[in-house]
Amino acid sequence: MIIQCKQCRTKFRFDDAEMEGNGLWMRCSLCQHVFFQDNPLEINVSTVTPQSSPAFSQRTPPEKTDGRLSFEPAGAALGGSTLDEDITSFLEEVMAPEKSASDKLRPKSKSAKQVGMNLTEIEFSPASESLDETGEFQRASAEKPMPPARKKSRLWKIALWTLTILAIIVIPVIVCFIVFPQLSERYVQLARKYVGVSQYKDGQSVAGQVKLQDIRQRVINNYILGNIRIVEGTAVNQANFSIARIQVKAEIMDAYAIVLGERANYAGNVLTDEDLTNLPEEEILKRLSLPGGRDNSNERVIPNGRIPFMIVFTREPPGSIKTTVMISGAERLL
Repeated sequence: MIIQCKQCRTKFRFDDAEMEGNGLWMRCSLCQHVFFQDNPLEINVSTVTPQSSPAFSQRTPPEKTDGRLSFEPAGAALGGSTLDEDITSFLEEVMAPEKSASDKLRPKSKSAKQVGMNLTEIEFSPASESLDETGEFQRASAEKPMPPARKKSRLWKIALWTLTILAIIVIPVIVCFIVFPQLSERYVQLARKYVGVSQYKDGQSVAGQVKLQDIRQRVINNYILGNIRIVEGTAVNQANFSIARIQVKAEIMDAYAIVLGERANYAGNVLTDEDLTNLPEEEILKRLSLPGGRDNSNERVIPNGRIPFMIVFTREPPGSIKTTVMISGAERLL
C-alpha cells in the first residue's frame, strides 16, 4: 500500500502485512511529522459496530522528532493503565532532543524503534520517482547538478598562435611578392634548385645530358637598337642516344643576384655580325626562335654531337653585372 505524509505529501511504500489493528502511528522520515494511518482493511470490514477512537488520537504531537518513523496499533482493547503507559512513553519519545540538521537531511530508510508493547520493527523507504498506484508522481528528492561551463582557453591559444604565424611568416612573404617581384622570383628559383625539382617528364626530357662549352658574351652596336648583348657557345650531347630540340636560357642579374631579364632560344640558330648590326629586334628574335635550328641542325644531335647556340638581349636593363646560362629543355629521339 502507499502511505502519504499529511504535511510534506511524500509517498512511501508500506507492506500491508505489517499493518495491525485499526492503524498505526507513523513518523515521516523527511519532515519528522507524526500522523496516524488508518488500516484500510479494518475500515472495510467494520461496517456494523464503529470503533471508538483512542483517547490519544486527538492529541497532535510536535512535528520535529529524531528522524525515525515510529508507529503503534490503535486497538480499542488496550487497558487504561497500559494505554496510559504507552501514551506516556510515546510522548517521551516524541519530545526527545532533536538530532543535527545533517542527520535530518539524510534520505536513508531507517527501521522503526519499538515504542511500548505492541510496536514491531518495519522498514520502508520513499517510493521511486515514477507513477505509483494512485497515478501520481512523487516529488523529486534532489536536483541534478548543473554541467560545468565550457572552457575556451584552448581555443584562444590556437587563435593567438595562428595570428602570430600570420604576422611573422605569411604577411612578409605576401609583401615581398607584391613589392619586390624580382626578389621573390629569385627565391623561387633557388627553392627549385635546392629542393631538386625534376626536369624529366615521361623519359623524354633529357636536359641533364647536355653540357655547355665555350660560353662567351660580347656587345655589338645595332644601327636601330643601339648596343645589344650577345651570349653564345656550344651545346654537347653527352648521352648515349640522339636528342633534339635543345633549348638554352640566359639570365642577367645584378649585384644582389636578382634576375633583371631572361631569354631562351633554341640551339642551332646563329646570326652573323652583319645580321646583328642591321636587322631590327623582331627579325632577330624570329630567326633565333626556330625549334629545328638553321638547316634543321637541332632536329637530331647524335651522341657526343655539338651544336652552337646564340642568345641576344636587345634591351639590356641597367645595373646588370653577370650572366648565367643553362639548358632549359631537350627531347630524346626514339
